[in-house]
Amino acid sequence: MRRGSDKTRAVASLSITEDGNPLYLKLQVIEDLKASTFSEIARNTIAPETIVSIDLFRSYNQLGKEGFTHMPQEFTHRDDPGHLQWLHTSIRNSKAFITGTFHGLNSKHMQAYLDEYCYRFNRRFFEGQLFNKLLNACVSAYTVTYDELIAGLY
Repeated sequence: MRRGSDKTRAVASLSITEDGNPLYLKLQVIEDLKASTFSEIARNTIAPETIVSIDLFRSYNQLGKEGFTHMPQEFTHRDDPGHLQWLHTSIRNSKAFITGTFHGLNSKHMQAYLDEYCYRFNRRFFEGQLFNKLLNACVSAYTVTYDELIAGLY
């Protein structure tokens, strides 16, 4: 996420295995950079007692009060730990996927673009099952009408 930018803001969360490899990715569009926004996202997406490794941005300080083991650190490019390298790689890859796949991007649909990327990323080890899972998701998903799509109401 870029602070001080007029681009659509999003928060990225990446879970890692014990040996430091990426497991699951969550990308979510956000309206603002307030502590309450990050706290709400953390409560909805991160298991309690989880160790949260983040930078020193002051809005993250609330996470320690929410029951997460809060480990703020100052990171430079040279001492970037492996999990942040995976996070940065995932963000770069999501941008490349979205701009390479979708043309004429509209910010009101950005969450749908991010959701598709995360769906693919989080199921990358289940290649043999991907078609069946996608078909099941399509059959059981709510049908978005054209009017809802244009209005961004889905």
